Amino acid sequence: MMKTLIWQRFWKPFWILLLSVHLVESGSAQEPLGLTNNTTSGISQAKPTFQETPMVITNATVGWNKNLMVDNVPYDLYIPPNYGEVSEYVLPCLLLLPGWNVPRTVSVEKTSLVEYAEQYGYALILPEMGKTLYESSYYPETTIKWHPVPGGRFIKEQFIPTIQQRHNLLKPDHHNTMLGFSTGGRGVALIALENPGLFVAGASLAGDFSQENTPKDRLMTGVYGSFTNFPERWQGKDNPQARVAEWKMPLYLAHGTADDIVPESQSRLFYEALVEYHGDTIVVQYDAIEGAGHGSQFIQGQLEEVFQFIHRKKF
Repeated sequence: MMKTLIWQRFWKPFWILLLSVHLVESGSAQEPLGLTNNTTSGISQAKPTFQETPMVITNATVGWNKNLMVDNVPYDLYIPPNYGEVSEYVLPCLLLLPGWNVPRTVSVEKTSLVEYAEQYGYALILPEMGKTLYESSYYPETTIKWHPVPGGRFIKEQFIPTIQQRHNLLKPDHHNTMLGFSTGGRGVALIALENPGLFVAGASLAGDFSQENTPKDRLMTGVYGSFTNFPERWQGKDNPQARVAEWKMPLYLAHGTADDIVPESQSRLFYEALVEYHGDTIVVQYDAIEGAGHGSQFIQGQLEEVFQFIHRKKF
């Protein structure tokens, strides 16, 4: 693991007190704080107690805020009861990207993700991403369309701006992080590349980053057409490994050596490409987990390492 300082956090001692008052001292952990109904968005809109400071989460209550929507895509937002008390970072949050067609709830139902979020003091954002490869475009040959807007464009142009405006999360200079599994791990890489500087750290578990190494992959073919006919699509903008020169974000990678869904070489080759290009100027860590497969048990086994990585004091 290479270590270097690539991001300077700014100490703002007053924000913890404000968050504690705004989110915790509400009389009830689940009681809305000054909510008014907004009929255009379909969700309750909370007005922050302290209008003079941006260091508050808006339009949310402590605990689960479920089935919120961005352009007909549901997402859940979890605010730990102790939010603002255990971390000195500015509005720390973790964007969770599930695997292919895996419901967003699986990561919290089958792992101790919520417990880790509470331990480290992170809000959780869980969008329902369905069958997307976080593609930037559709093509005449595309047969798999998860949404009218390609997944990568949706996150960049619709989801992130809405979360910023609605909840005051995922804004520049906040402690924004990502965790993705399988195709969600690929999503972490592509979102980082398309939103440089927005995320301070990310973690990709069992992701795929160089699709040209699996040229018969049916999911890739369903989005980009065949590799034989359209190699430029497979090796272009939507290929994280082909874009290592643009990489800026500290990254934790892990992959099971017994993964029979996504080859372990996908993470290893991406790690090697990043290290070869950037040397020790960006923190990149790779753990090959001996005998681990592809699923919730593997994710659970990596959560401690993930949170230690994204929460570290210096990069």
